[in-house]
Amino acid sequence: MERDEETGAAQAFQRYAEAFKTLDPRSVVRHVHEPALMVSPQGVKVLDSAAAVEEAYRPVMAGLQARGYARTEFSPPIERRLGEDLSILTCTGTWRSTLGQDLGRFGMTFTMRRTAGAWRIVVLAYHPPDARG
Repeated sequence: MERDEETGAAQAFQRYAEAFKTLDPRSVVRHVHEPALMVSPQGVKVLDSAAAVEEAYRPVMAGLQARGYARTEFSPPIERRLGEDLSILTCTGTWRSTLGQDLGRFGMTFTMRRTAGAWRIVVLAYHPPDARG
C-alpha cells in the first residue's frame, strides 16, 4: 500500500477518486477508515467493515454503470487542516457519461484522518452541490 503521510489528505482524496472511477466497490475499501460514517440524503450508514463499505457503494456504482458512466469531474478540493492528522475536504463533483452527458452533480465533504501513515476517510457527507460551509 502506498504511504501518503507526506503528500496529504488532498492527494489521498485524488487516489480515492481514481479508485471510484473503476466502479468496483472493492477498490474504494482501502481509502475508507473502519469504522466510518456515510451521510447522504438517504440517511446515515455505519461502515464498520470492508463488506459494509462495498455494500454502501455497490448500488451507486451499479446505477452509474447502467447509465453509461465514464468519469467524475471535481472542483479543486478545499482542505481545512484541523490538526497534523485530521483534515476536512470539500468539493463538488459531476458524473459524466461516455457521451459527455451530465449524470448528476453533488457536493462532498470528507473528514479524513491519517493513521499508520495513510490518510483515510472517516466521514463521507454527500450533499447538494451548492451547500456552503
